[in-house]
Amino acid sequence: MFVGKNLLAAVCGFSMIAATPAMSDAQSTKILEEYFDVLKSMPIVLEVGDKDDAGRYTQWNNITLKSEDGKTQVAVPWIKVSKKLLGGFEMIFAEQIDGVFQSPDPEGLEPVKFVIESKGSSVDIGGKEGARKYDSSFDEMIFRTLDSNLIGVSVKMTDGSGTQVLETGDMGRSAGSFEIKNMVIDYSFALEGESMTSSSTIQSFAGNFDIPIYDDFDPENPTGFFDASRNMVFEYSVEFGSSKSAANSAVGPIELNAAFGAGAGTFGIKDEVATVEGTTQDLTYEVTATGMGFPPVQFSISDAVAKIAVPLDNVDESKPASYKIALSGLKLSEPLWNMFDPKALLPRDDIDLDIDLLASMRWLKKISDIDVKDTNQAPPVAVESAEIKALNLKIAGADLQTSGSVLVDNSQFPPVPDGTVNISLKGGYGLLGKLTELGLVPAQNAAMIQGMSAMFFTPGEGEDHLVSVITMTKDGHISANGMPLK
Repeated sequence: MFVGKNLLAAVCGFSMIAATPAMSDAQSTKILEEYFDVLKSMPIVLEVGDKDDAGRYTQWNNITLKSEDGKTQVAVPWIKVSKKLLGGFEMIFAEQIDGVFQSPDPEGLEPVKFVIESKGSSVDIGGKEGARKYDSSFDEMIFRTLDSNLIGVSVKMTDGSGTQVLETGDMGRSAGSFEIKNMVIDYSFALEGESMTSSSTIQSFAGNFDIPIYDDFDPENPTGFFDASRNMVFEYSVEFGSSKSAANSAVGPIELNAAFGAGAGTFGIKDEVATVEGTTQDLTYEVTATGMGFPPVQFSISDAVAKIAVPLDNVDESKPASYKIALSGLKLSEPLWNMFDPKALLPRDDIDLDIDLLASMRWLKKISDIDVKDTNQAPPVAVESAEIKALNLKIAGADLQTSGSVLVDNSQFPPVPDGTVNISLKGGYGLLGKLTELGLVPAQNAAMIQGMSAMFFTPGEGEDHLVSVITMTKDGHISANGMPLK
């Protein structure tokens, strides 16, 4: 992101302030200091103008959060923690908070100013020292940039609430849940005659989180603090959403409208396995690029699934890693089909894609020992076996199904696979013939493809069905159906 790690750190610091205040009364100053100690684990410099300690409240004024290089700053006019009449404590803060971050081109462009505005924000506080609980809510919160000819960003959230438990100490963590009824994100960018605008709406954005707090973060060695045994989980769900984007460039204007239904996802680390996964239903897209001579086209997807899992810091033994991408019910509109199939020779069936891979991998060194600045180092992981659970595609009357497994010998470079891959292709010749008739594949190339297919495939069951067994051996030989290829 152009904003960079400095803005992210500063905004994260403010977010913790807004969501997790401290006690008041006689112990308010002590607990505020206890809370702000959390920022020591981040590359943030904290400055407080003055502290007002009264009998029933504590107020800190003119608070500044800075990145270590000073290029990103957030200024909070005041934060007040007071004791409630019926017991308990509450925190409120200034309704407007100002800030600035460095622009994408620090040499030629001015820093970008921004403001954070809130209405109806408050936090109720419970728990005890070392394990504070914060229940927060707001009616409206807005982040927007100011006076920039380069970029414009506006994020508006309404009807938000959340719960957080902040545990301090050697194994500090922040855990809780949140819900935002409505979120609107507007973005614009303009540079050297080209521009882009985007507006997105998300309904019912909710989730849970459990994030470790590290005390020894070093920006010069960003992986040095990492501990794979500490879980870090972020889960989310959305009810539905939509977006509209437009770009102006030398090739002409382009517009993209999209919408999606229910979705959910998870990313983080659990039981020393890093996972990124998500599902989304009922995606629709409409693309208009009249300046490029294309008609408006649409396509939709019934279900989209993605899941990636990678073991971490397993230097002693290999563990499973997985990769899965699946698209179901991909439909193309008639104008889109007609762009390459005006004769309607191809079946307009739904397109299905399923890629499901499994590997056994091992790290050659701990992540905390990797020097991210060394661009010439060898890959820090080794794959010892791989399995193709699925590499399947259904499109235009053809059906490709693939499976197989191999062992990998890493004692030499490049590594040598040993195993088999099974391939089944139905409707391949029929699709090739129609592509040739449409002129998408030259007849000479089609004839060459058909001739070469005899080297790789044998007839399967039924009409227009080809099968193949690709065999790889540890001595480097490769064969198809017993015929040597290498």
